[in-house]
Amino acid sequence: MKKIGFYIAIFLIAIACQTHTNIVSVEPEGLDWLPDSEEFKAGAILVPENHDNPDGKKIQITYIVIKAKDTLSKEFPMIFFSGGPGGNTLGPGMIQFLKEHPLRNNRDIILFDQRGIGYSSAMPDMSFDAFNIMAEDANEEQELALTVNMISKYKKMCEEQGISPEYYNTIQNARDVGMLFSHLGYEKYNLFGGSYGTRIARVVQDMFPDYIHSSILDSPAPLSGDFLVNRLDSYSLALGRIFEFCDNDPDCKTEYPSLKEDYFKAISILEEKPLKTSLNDSINVTINAQDGIYLLRRLLYQSNSREKAPELIKAFVDGGGEVINQVLGFEYQLTGGLNLTMLLSVEKFENFNPANTPEVILENYNKYPLIPVKLGFFDAFYIAGANWHSNNLPLEDRKFQDSDVPTLIFVNRFDPVTPPKNGALFKENLTNGTLLILDEGGHGGGNQECKDKVMINFMNNPNAKPDFSCLNLFEE
Repeated sequence: MKKIGFYIAIFLIAIACQTHTNIVSVEPEGLDWLPDSEEFKAGAILVPENHDNPDGKKIQITYIVIKAKDTLSKEFPMIFFSGGPGGNTLGPGMIQFLKEHPLRNNRDIILFDQRGIGYSSAMPDMSFDAFNIMAEDANEEQELALTVNMISKYKKMCEEQGISPEYYNTIQNARDVGMLFSHLGYEKYNLFGGSYGTRIARVVQDMFPDYIHSSILDSPAPLSGDFLVNRLDSYSLALGRIFEFCDNDPDCKTEYPSLKEDYFKAISILEEKPLKTSLNDSINVTINAQDGIYLLRRLLYQSNSREKAPELIKAFVDGGGEVINQVLGFEYQLTGGLNLTMLLSVEKFENFNPANTPEVILENYNKYPLIPVKLGFFDAFYIAGANWHSNNLPLEDRKFQDSDVPTLIFVNRFDPVTPPKNGALFKENLTNGTLLILDEGGHGGGNQECKDKVMINFMNNPNAKPDFSCLNLFEE
């Protein structure tokens, strides 16, 4: 008999877990901010920290159900998978946003914090320590040393708190969701994931197909690939498209006639004389060359990136500008909603390639002339994080299974982190999948009102012929 692969074995175990009837419910903690209303149902369940040891340590998964406005509706609920990895879901802002959202008109919306995040047995979070390293006046070597010390500090904290980071990954995450499905008791679910949330949703789709009515994946993040190399590739691709756009747009070309040359000029200036500024008049920030391209990449997450990226490059050349404060504020805001310790735990398991030594990584940079210096934060984080834990999903198992679940994939043409080719990679194993490449900037986003309409119609009847006429589609 052929040996059953790791991923397949996990898949079969997970299917068996669907029938669990002894799921333990506990009172959620820290949700005092949630309005006391019949519109909301909050709860928590206990799951194994390691599903392969169901009698071992338990952790808590906390959820909130926002009830449909139409209490008589028979539509299947939508469950939301946050990005990151490590992105928080449960919070007053998200609840208020979805409370008034049309997605809720005829279906319940299920929100939960993934393991290791927010209200679900959160790991100690190194996010703000990482931001402070970026803000330091540190060159590439010093930044790496600071990152090594930071990761060592949090590894010790996890050990002291009895947390095993090797079990905080997408496979364990998905098996938590299987238990949540059983606990909540709906017949079927509509999945909606954004960014990393597409990865966990896609694995859930493989593990529990009988539970899934439809799946919507916005900005697809593969299970395969490499944490750093993929970012080098997608940043280079998105930046090149920004330069191409500006060369062909009369207004941009007039205002920024030599944008690509100015980009390299900005990097040289930051190498020779780092830019000193402050965030909210309270946090001193020094922007070196590696920080400059890191922040430019972050700005490309925004839907107006085609307009703002040239502005940021010019600000670096000029030595200042309001756009620098804006992108620093955006970065700080994202930091507050992301548990970086969880991100490292997940990515070390499934998106780090053990063969990528610092020497191999340096060779990879030679493939990307648009990245003449190391990509700030990510490069140091990748090298320093190699010893975070020793649990690695085998390279041959870093793939999705074939699925006939009706699936809708959105991806933006100018996305700096999940480019259109990710959408094609996702679609390969989907016999009932539709890929939509939007001629939009940013990571996610676009014409949200139109996307919401498309999503609602798709969830109502995922096998009907779709109407995408309101979307700004790009055809290569």
